[in-house]
Amino acid sequence: MNKGDALAAIRKAKSSHIKWRAFAQALIAGVEVSDDKIPKRHTECEFGKWYHGIGKKHLGHLESFKAIDAPYEVLHAVYARIYEALHDTEETVWAKLFTNNTERNRRKLESAQALMVELVAISETLLLTIGMLEQEVMRWSSNEKEPSTNSDIE
Repeated sequence: MNKGDALAAIRKAKSSHIKWRAFAQALIAGVEVSDDKIPKRHTECEFGKWYHGIGKKHLGHLESFKAIDAPYEVLHAVYARIYEALHDTEETVWAKLFTNNTERNRRKLESAQALMVELVAISETLLLTIGMLEQEVMRWSSNEKEPSTNSDIE
């Protein structure tokens, strides 16, 4: 993978993440969003498919690439908590008896909104980390292929 190809792939992956986050924010705003637009597992979204696939194959040896892993997994863990907060169907009998639907829905939304603040902060960290990867690749010479430590990288 040469510099141009690497940068294009990184930028496409970054764009995929930004779209995913926008769908998550829309969900909190009350917009109906299908589950396939914001998958819960970090290996199922477009960014995750790139990161764990072709990205890892060609850039996985770079420290800036490896640094993406932790915030990315945490991001999806927080999103899973948001999803569960909004779709909690296992409320206690007491909660159902002593609070009305409007109150329960308000509490769910408040919980999800608080988690969304956390998700956005983690997303910003992730975007900065992706930016570091992008900067590292930008330092490659124009025709240079990624520095290889693995002979099976094409």
